[in-house]
Amino acid sequence: LFILTGGFIGLVAVLLVKLGNPPNMGFCIACFYRDIVGALGLHRAALVQYIRPEIIGFILGSFAIATAKGEFRPRGGSAPIIRFILGFLMMTGALVFLGCPLRMLLRLGNGDLNALTGLIGFVVGIWVGIQFLKNGYSLGKSTTQSLISGYFMSVLAVILLALLITAPAFIFFTETKGPAAFR
Repeated sequence: LFILTGGFIGLVAVLLVKLGNPPNMGFCIACFYRDIVGALGLHRAALVQYIRPEIIGFILGSFAIATAKGEFRPRGGSAPIIRFILGFLMMTGALVFLGCPLRMLLRLGNGDLNALTGLIGFVVGIWVGIQFLKNGYSLGKSTTQSLISGYFMSVLAVILLALLITAPAFIFFTETKGPAAFR
């Protein structure tokens, strides 16, 4: 099943490149979040500003599948500030090494040996995390959250989809060059 899933993801990445996505990634979760943040005007790097429909599809697709299978149960963890800081550090690391673990694997599969740098950082990061866990570090148990908090990301995705379709003037879209111009 893992091999089939990996093959499917690789084929989707190739298809997305064929349909116009940046040729060196297909899709990259970290980079596409960066593009969405830019489109909302939260950074001014003009080359990376676009509301990526792939992220919207991931959010709404996972929500739809979880709801259809009766598995939609919002959960949240303790220590939200620490989780936020760790997420920020992970995203910063992903962008410094030019992509998330998914893009790293796609780049390796494409023969881009520069992705080995990211792979080394990824492995070292996992090793450091394991050392923390072995020494008793824990963020606490997940707890059930309200349905309203669970709907938040899906509602946000619908709003982003509406902004993508209507393209109001206050949303920034890279038009000429850069990764966000590929679509």
